[in-house]
Amino acid sequence: MKRIVCALIVTALPLAAMAQTASMSATGGTALSTQDRKFIKMAGIAGLSEVQAGQVAEQNGDASVKAVGARMVTDHTKADDQLAALSQQLGDPAPTTLPATQRAMIAKMQGMSGASFDSSYLKAQETAHKKAIALFESEASNGANAQLKQFATDTLPTLKEHLSMNQSAMQS
Repeated sequence: MKRIVCALIVTALPLAAMAQTASMSATGGTALSTQDRKFIKMAGIAGLSEVQAGQVAEQNGDASVKAVGARMVTDHTKADDQLAALSQQLGDPAPTTLPATQRAMIAKMQGMSGASFDSSYLKAQETAHKKAIALFESEASNGANAQLKQFATDTLPTLKEHLSMNQSAMQS
């Protein structure tokens, strides 16, 4: 009986090691940390929200707000596509739908127009981009997965440019 148990253990250990190695190679050599998983989720939600809010801004905003909205749609769609492909490859797909609170915010914005829309949209963008910058800086500095850290590092300049562009539009 002891020989059977030993044989099972000896057989099972290499299989477990191979499974762990396969899992780690799929994630760039490192299993995704809690922070990496949170980053994928939060960055995914933020990106989707930016695209949808930007689409509303393109419809409801004045000329400068429409320009900000269009830029958000273009840049965040590109970043969302990159994150979706990377997170899929890493085995933890980014969200494809917004939570109820974000959907409610978008719906509220759709009912607004004029100066109240412009002001609300730009203030929301400022807050959202400050949070996004903090999220991406944290991942770039403290993330465990090299590919996600690189994505965060590469995306940060665009997020900072968005914040600056948004703040300029608020002053106009």
